[in-house]
Amino acid sequence: MTVFFYTDRGNQQNEDFVYGNDTFGFILDGASGLGANYLAGMSDAQVFSHFIGSQLVTLLANDKMATSRALMQAVTSFAQKYRQELGKLTPDLWPSATFSCYRKIGTEMEFSWLGDSPITAFLSQQMRTFYDRTVPQNDQRIVSTFHQLLKKGETMEAAKLAVRKELVKNRQTKNTPDGYAILDPSPIGIARLSQKRVLENQVEKIVITSDGFYRLVDTFNEYTPHQLGQFKDYGTLVSACDHLRKLEVEDAQLLTYPRFKQSDDASILVWQK
Repeated sequence: MTVFFYTDRGNQQNEDFVYGNDTFGFILDGASGLGANYLAGMSDAQVFSHFIGSQLVTLLANDKMATSRALMQAVTSFAQKYRQELGKLTPDLWPSATFSCYRKIGTEMEFSWLGDSPITAFLSQQMRTFYDRTVPQNDQRIVSTFHQLLKKGETMEAAKLAVRKELVKNRQTKNTPDGYAILDPSPIGIARLSQKRVLENQVEKIVITSDGFYRLVDTFNEYTPHQLGQFKDYGTLVSACDHLRKLEVEDAQLLTYPRFKQSDDASILVWQK
């Protein structure tokens, strides 16, 4: 059994959190709220994802605790610690994070996810990918509009301003009945946690990525999902991320590969037999 992972900052602060061992591992990809940061020097998404991640490293080690309960305890602790800061904001302004996790439970491997950090599971007879496609589908139309404005000669600042209203509207559907489910300082998203179990002896490899790393698949088309299974050690993760950064710099004006910003935090976690 081998587990290795890597994370690389693409924002002003790294808002991803990644951890893994033989029995469980996860990625949290933080998303800042729409309000001002409430801790100097750190984005609210970084505060949230790193606090929750540190809690889960301990909580998920207890194999008798359900994953949903571990998440509930972690977000409750966060909400208590930052009660004053959160109380000044409406819930749509709170930070949030994706959560994608593998966890060995008895003879089974449990996969859990909230949001769009893909879990690619290589099983003995097939490959499966687990993530919530709602968020990227919601964003795709706005990304397309943003990209067309850039191609017409609009400045990046003007193009961002033109689509901001729609971006805010999307974010405001967070953890609403008709919106997308995500991890935030409330229990609402956890109630919609997606899960799948398979026999552990059928699992050959697991690759979890943040959407920033998954750009190599869905934006730059450098890998197919199946080719994510080629990563064999820590060094291959670093090399892939270095290649991603090179591609991002080459398209710094965002004219060739549609996306909102040049770089994003990129994280990857690999479990293999």
